[in-house]
Amino acid sequence: MATPQFLRCRPWQLCALLLLSIVSALGQGFVGNVPDINESPLERAKRARQELMQRMQAEVDQSNIVAESLEGRIIRLKRELAAAEVELAKRNEAAPATVAAEISSAALVVISSEQSAGSGFIAEIRGRTFLITNIHVLGAARGASIQTVDGVDITLPSYGYLSRQRDIAIVPIEWEGPTLPLSQSLSFDEVDIGQAVTVIGNSDGARVGSRLKGEVTGIGPNELEVSAKFVPGNSGSPIVHDELGKVIAIASHLKDFSVKSKWTEDSEKADVRRFGYRLDGEIEWGRVTLVDLYRQAEAYHRYEDRTRVMSQIGYMLQYEDELMTSYSSHDSLGHLFGYFERDFQWHRGMNSSNNQRMLKHFITSMLSELQTDRVGTQEALEIDFYQRRFLVTEDLRDQAAQDFIDFADSRLD
Repeated sequence: MATPQFLRCRPWQLCALLLLSIVSALGQGFVGNVPDINESPLERAKRARQELMQRMQAEVDQSNIVAESLEGRIIRLKRELAAAEVELAKRNEAAPATVAAEISSAALVVISSEQSAGSGFIAEIRGRTFLITNIHVLGAARGASIQTVDGVDITLPSYGYLSRQRDIAIVPIEWEGPTLPLSQSLSFDEVDIGQAVTVIGNSDGARVGSRLKGEVTGIGPNELEVSAKFVPGNSGSPIVHDELGKVIAIASHLKDFSVKSKWTEDSEKADVRRFGYRLDGEIEWGRVTLVDLYRQAEAYHRYEDRTRVMSQIGYMLQYEDELMTSYSSHDSLGHLFGYFERDFQWHRGMNSSNNQRMLKHFITSMLSELQTDRVGTQEALEIDFYQRRFLVTEDLRDQAAQDFIDFADSRLD
């Protein structure tokens, strides 16, 4: 009778098979997997050995982490944090937009006449296209030339809209050319102090578009202060945020802080500071005919001019003992100087009774002139902007009157 095939295996072969079975079972215990019935005992043994080695390596790695000193971990984490910050900065870094690429010169406007010069620009507000400038620029624009810097004439309608609180005027126009983008919210656009801006406009009334670089140096609820050194002629110019490529304000006025007190003598601020009005937020508009705007502007400017002249005459008399006869050709005050050329005894000064009498008469006339047009001008001004300026001018008139009175009390018998 023949011996069965499996009984013909040698003892050492049986031992090897038994050992492989045991290792395979152990491997399955480590990984917790159900053995593949198609997997041979040798393959199961190899897989079990590989998984055992991986687990042993993981335990070694864990022990190394535990063994790492606290100081070493701090150093490693700092390095990883620094590397992460550098990577984040690279991702967030964006190349600033160039103003030249964002702002079209075709939307810049030059406003000029024999009496004044200013700037403006074309933009859309609530879906309508407007010429935007300052109230004081538009008010002086009767008969003015209004053109883009490319030479395109702008025709104005018979009316416009004026801000009640800010020096901003907008006039609807027919326009199919490019417009300048406006910032709808400085807060949303994250406009902040120190950011670069460019003021683009008709500097010095030279009828060419110039670009003046600077930074935002102050932000208020209605106004924006910049370091860009804009000058007369730039009134109405757009103040463009360099990175955003948007108009964030309109250049309006300068303030003189050159007179210092003990509290401001060491101030780091410039003597002359420059301001524009914000174009975002809630702006209350009032409609006005341009004819009425021109009339009120001209009434105010006559009043302002007379105030300036009388203020200078009073100051020079009181503090410099000088009579400013250079104003003898002034259109509304020159007649007060006529008799000085004929009868004043200049070589005798205050020692002449004739001179004393003439100066008393002159001062009385000046005090009368300081009052004659006050009521009429105030009644003629209905636009908020000119009413506010009238009140400021009133203070100058009061000071001029006081200078004349003080001179008469201290120098005349």
